[in-house]
Amino acid sequence: MVNTSERLLVLGASGFLGTAISTYFSSLGIPVMGIDVVPPQDKHIYSDFYQSERMEEILETALARHQPTYLVHVAGNANVGRSIEDPRYDFVNSVDLFSLVLDQVRRVSLETKVLFTSSAAVYGQPKVLPITEELAPSPISPYGYHKWMCEQLSREYSSLYEVSVASIRIFSAYGAGLRKQILWDLCEKCRSDGPVQLGGDGSETRDFIHAKDIARAISCVVRGGTFNGEVYNVASGVETSISDLAHHVLSAYGIPFDRLGFSGSSRVGDPKNWRADVSRLEALGFSPTIDFVAGVAEYVDWYKKLR
Repeated sequence: MVNTSERLLVLGASGFLGTAISTYFSSLGIPVMGIDVVPPQDKHIYSDFYQSERMEEILETALARHQPTYLVHVAGNANVGRSIEDPRYDFVNSVDLFSLVLDQVRRVSLETKVLFTSSAAVYGQPKVLPITEELAPSPISPYGYHKWMCEQLSREYSSLYEVSVASIRIFSAYGAGLRKQILWDLCEKCRSDGPVQLGGDGSETRDFIHAKDIARAISCVVRGGTFNGEVYNVASGVETSISDLAHHVLSAYGIPFDRLGFSGSSRVGDPKNWRADVSRLEALGFSPTIDFVAGVAEYVDWYKKLR
């Protein structure tokens, strides 16, 4: 049954997270409109889709036509390394783009709730775990700085223009369909007969959360959040070492663990340890549903079908 009392507009709808979010809300019977520069993998989950690089014109049209209940912003650069190499590119595709989104909502569809997908990168390298939303941001990459700037824009438009806006700080997202980052890298290296060599020393930790759970978390936030510029951590609340992750992947491939090695060197912009305090999100009724080991196995199965 279609739920016509809620309508969702997703910016960046064809990307990894955009697809997961659109699929989940569509499964709830909520009409989903999408905007992206590339076509979606499955057009059937959208009641309307706009493919264009002319964001200003297309966004104004979509907002005026649909007056969406919620707008989820997942468009822009999602590569920390690219932001370090080309900070201006990242700024234009994050801060400048989100400024446009907020101003269009202010002018065309003020009743729309705007959810910005920020990142745990705003925290940088925290000295205390778990990380609460009250921890002062201390980014170590242009990507993190620009996400933080977007959060400041959210507060500006909430305070001065009464735009209903909130931000979620996503930790380490994963799931079938993600063609980058540590799981993709591990699977690529497991295809060869040589050693599986990773950076760092393996003791680095991340707080992994499956894309399907991120979509569920977004549903909790848009329905239960205050939307006055606040932020929410979106994570599992569980700290997993890169060494443990690698062992799960090697086990799925049937590769002996003695083929795994670490270089000892880390990339610029990568934090050492992450674990989120998710009590603010839990207060809205969220709890993860995807078991991490099962999620990794699902990812490996998906990757093998590609190759």
